Amino acid sequence: MRRLIESGAWVVMLVAGGFVAATAFGFLAFEKLRESVAERVAFGLAQRDVAGAFHKRRLNLVVLGAQEDEGNTDTIILAHVDLDRRTATLISVPRDTWVAVPGHGHQKLNAAYAFGGPPLTARLVGALTGSHIDSTLTIDPGGAKQIVDAIGGINIDVERDMDYDDNYGDLHIHLKKGEQFLTGGQVLEYMRFRHDVESDWGRMRRQQQVIREIVREMGEPLNWVKIPRLIRFARKDVKTPLNDSQLQALVELYRGVPPDNVRTLTLPGRPEFVGNASVVIVDDLWAKIVGRLVCSPDEPPQDLVLVANATGEPDLTKTVVGALRGGGWNVLTSVDEPARAASEIVGDNAAARRLVLTFAGFSRRSGRNTVLRLGVNVLPKT
Repeated sequence: MRRLIESGAWVVMLVAGGFVAATAFGFLAFEKLRESVAERVAFGLAQRDVAGAFHKRRLNLVVLGAQEDEGNTDTIILAHVDLDRRTATLISVPRDTWVAVPGHGHQKLNAAYAFGGPPLTARLVGALTGSHIDSTLTIDPGGAKQIVDAIGGINIDVERDMDYDDNYGDLHIHLKKGEQFLTGGQVLEYMRFRHDVESDWGRMRRQQQVIREIVREMGEPLNWVKIPRLIRFARKDVKTPLNDSQLQALVELYRGVPPDNVRTLTLPGRPEFVGNASVVIVDDLWAKIVGRLVCSPDEPPQDLVLVANATGEPDLTKTVVGALRGGGWNVLTSVDEPARAASEIVGDNAAARRLVLTFAGFSRRSGRNTVLRLGVNVLPKT
């Protein structure tokens, strides 16, 4: 809030200025209160609409970026949506994940789209993570471009110069390093670039970055007026079994959601070659753990949980804490401990008992506080 203070030589001007400032302050405070009340009312109505549209409070959606001309998918994301908390956890699944496709042997996951479209791809993602999938959303590159243009573009910090030309695939990427304002077409180039040492892992990171920035932009009140237009684009350019009332309810509920309410994860995996094909072998144990932590249809116990990482790999903390919080667990904090061989769960409450079910094979011992201690024996194979 800006305060304008004018001073002069005359007492009467000071008094008048003070009166005007006080009146303006009171008016702005009233407006803020009115807007806050209006927002709470709108949020309550949106929650009611969502309850009527879905009849459940937690949804798992598979989001696909389709390349119709190639018959595969460029982006595969498992999105867990907690309608009560207004949070979303986006789990990127490497498109080159090596999976068994019914009737077609082992294939890259993105090839499943050609054999069975979104339903088959979603079924394989569900099997990989042990998650029930409620619905799918499939968007083509043109639709993604229009959505970004509809909100007026976004700011992206491009981490390096990007130059790539594929005349056969009609893909031309030319971006310079540095923070800059990108149009929809440029954002599409940024997300699709993978010709560096990060390869597909970098592309997934950039996709997550773009989604977070779009959420941040839509959190700005000035952009709320663009929501009806976005819904029109969604209905036109997004293929989904969700009906209009469900799409509308989701958009209204997540209007203005804080960027911190959106978390991003990537399934742990390692690159390998199968014959001449470059594929990703996702760690099956951790795919199931992440799925059980994030995508459970049931609210987890709200006892405080401490995550103790004794694997010697600090990055694993981000995955575990992100998955726990994304699934609604009450994580107090995390600590790194000296490496130890075995994992364990400490505690006697409901959270500890649920964690034992989630982390099958972990021993449990009694303790006043709930601790999830990760040992070297559960390190992902990456």
